[in-house]
Amino acid sequence: MKKLTMLVCALAIATSAFAAGQGKQISADYSGIVDKYDAATRTLTIKKKDKQGEFVIVDTSEIELNKAKADAAAFAAGQKVSVEFVMDGSKKVAQKVKLTAATSK
Repeated sequence: MKKLTMLVCALAIATSAFAAGQGKQISADYSGIVDKYDAATRTLTIKKKDKQGEFVIVDTSEIELNKAKADAAAFAAGQKVSVEFVMDGSKKVAQKVKLTAATSK
């Protein structure tokens, strides 16, 4: 009986530890040049050499332009950008977007 009780307790602890780890999202970074922003779908497309990444901008996304708080209206093609994002299914959801104004040549 004592072994059974210990087994049940160990199983309960292991299950709760596993469940707690499931909700944790890992963030990643991506940087490049703004290609376009689609306001209707709230999708930011970033080019990086011959590749491109698409990121969804949500209400909780933090956007900075030259280290000052901004909103999605600040997105313009040609800007340098760095995005911190998490995966939500197959979507890359932007948490923090840092923009640098495009320089004129």
